[in-house]
Amino acid sequence: MKNASQIINSIQYKPQYKKILQHKCIRRLISALMISAQRNIKYAYFKNNILFLTISATLDKYDKDNIINTIKMILNSPMILNSEKFLECQDIKIEDVKVYVDHKPKQIFQAYTTNTQNLQYSERAHGNFNIDVKDDKLKALLKEIQTIIKEKNDS
Repeated sequence: MKNASQIINSIQYKPQYKKILQHKCIRRLISALMISAQRNIKYAYFKNNILFLTISATLDKYDKDNIINTIKMILNSPMILNSEKFLECQDIKIEDVKVYVDHKPKQIFQAYTTNTQNLQYSERAHGNFNIDVKDDKLKALLKEIQTIIKEKNDS
């Protein structure tokens, strides 16, 4: 039985799934850049054999030119492009690389997390309730709960 990655690898070379291969190629090309440039790339896509990269405004012109030159060097070097690292980019013809600057801040998705160990709530109950239960086990349990509530209010 095949797992998900084996299925994706087998169908990515079919023409109807070329977007998967393009996405993998973009990820490989971005991973060849400096880490500081990788962090500032918002998104990338192909259109009419042109690779479009959108970067945040924190990079200057030198970094922008460096990104373009690095990607063009990889694409023009058959030795690098034919290596195992860039297998996804062999069938994709990239004629040009264009970099656009987006002045909006990069949105970072941050999942809502709470630190449950530090959460302490003050006891709102006072423990002033009557226990009108006939079952002895249940009555003993309710009295224990009542004493715990009263102890928390006293401290």
